[in-house]
Amino acid sequence: MSLDLNPEFQRNLWLHLGWQRMMAAFIVGVTIAYAIFLVSDYDKVSYAANLISTMVLGMWGPRRAADSLAEEVAGGTWESQRMSGLSAWSMTWGKLVGGCSFVWYCGLLALAIYIFAGIKLGFPAGRAGNFWLGIYLVLVGACLAHAVALAVALVRLRKTVQYRRLTITLAQTCGLVVYLAVSGVGTAPVLDESSFSPGSGYVFDSAYSWPLIRAVLGTLFVLWAIAAVFRLMRNELQYRAWPWLWGLFLVFCAVLAAAIAPWPGGGAVGASLPVFVAMIALTYLAALADRRDPIRYRSGLMALRRGDLGRAVAELPWWLISYVAVILASGFCFAALATMGAGDWPSSLSELLLRMQLLSFDHLTETILLVLLFMTRDLIVLLWLSFGSWRNRSDITWLVYLALIYWPVGIILIFAGYVDFITLVLPVAGENVVWSFGPIVIQVTILAVMLQQRWRQATRGGIAA
Repeated sequence: MSLDLNPEFQRNLWLHLGWQRMMAAFIVGVTIAYAIFLVSDYDKVSYAANLISTMVLGMWGPRRAADSLAEEVAGGTWESQRMSGLSAWSMTWGKLVGGCSFVWYCGLLALAIYIFAGIKLGFPAGRAGNFWLGIYLVLVGACLAHAVALAVALVRLRKTVQYRRLTITLAQTCGLVVYLAVSGVGTAPVLDESSFSPGSGYVFDSAYSWPLIRAVLGTLFVLWAIAAVFRLMRNELQYRAWPWLWGLFLVFCAVLAAAIAPWPGGGAVGASLPVFVAMIALTYLAALADRRDPIRYRSGLMALRRGDLGRAVAELPWWLISYVAVILASGFCFAALATMGAGDWPSSLSELLLRMQLLSFDHLTETILLVLLFMTRDLIVLLWLSFGSWRNRSDITWLVYLALIYWPVGIILIFAGYVDFITLVLPVAGENVVWSFGPIVIQVTILAVMLQQRWRQATRGGIAA
């Protein structure tokens, strides 16, 4: 897997990195910087260069990365590329780097102007606390944003080849959010830079600045994102994909969730609860990204019955692996809560629970069980939608369902004074065990029966057919 000038990479370079465009971008960029310097000073040049790099690398770059795939699908050339002899690795680099080559040229030109202005200003610390660390955060954030955007486009391509504009917009939005989260808007000046200092986070109870933590995490996530794009590209080229990469990613995220915290001394509870929440988020994300094809699920179950473990594991949905990880994480939470005394609560965690008001220390174990049941209900609803006539609209329908059931309904009950009925829509345990668990158990049971019927209809009689 070497980075060579494969035909896809060369084609994108020829299309997007012509010398006329390069010269035009250089002349325009230098002219703008010089004009700003004439009417102002190097501080404004620095600010303008940072703003332009954010717009180019953080907004235009993700869109260009997603469009490098979407334009192939719209132009009808994607199928011929899939039938070509190009490997998944060549396709990944050809589109991720070659498709964004002109974006990188313009972004690096803006960063070069920013560095020149920084030299004249004495290397201001900026929001990262260090000039060069801020530059690195911008570069890492851009790499991660482009890889995430291309991954989102590949996921959408697996589900539908229509709605090109929606796919590109969604991918661009995800890439921009990632860029802003990692770069922290780069080294942009704040209103009063002299009074600004980066906050600190804790890694295994050792304090580090958040920009440094973001730099390390951003680098690691760039590698994971490239691996994800490569794996998704292999799926598009009809290679068998094993789920071991997703399992390793879950372990990686679990370690990060347990290690990194905004407060020290969280103990076993302070480590297990973030892992539990992280696994839940990844489960919902994996379920949303999966194609949820009942025929594929049926094929995996039939392979399992035949004893073909290789085929069964290859067809295993990633959200199911994440669901098992959630159950394991909840077990660690139960163990941590059971072995902790009444006065051993981390002070920061106690303050967080008190601020939430709905949660209490006495019913935290029951609340974790409720979260598992609510998550099970949500996944059943998603599968029920995906196995029926609403398959093409199951994603957006499910998101609307989640938004309605967890946000406005719960808020209305709280402000109307019906807090005792909050367990109908939110996984918050109360004094009455029957009232806390009864409604959700009934919902899960009814929905499970409905899903079984929908499954039989979708697979024409189920596994025995």
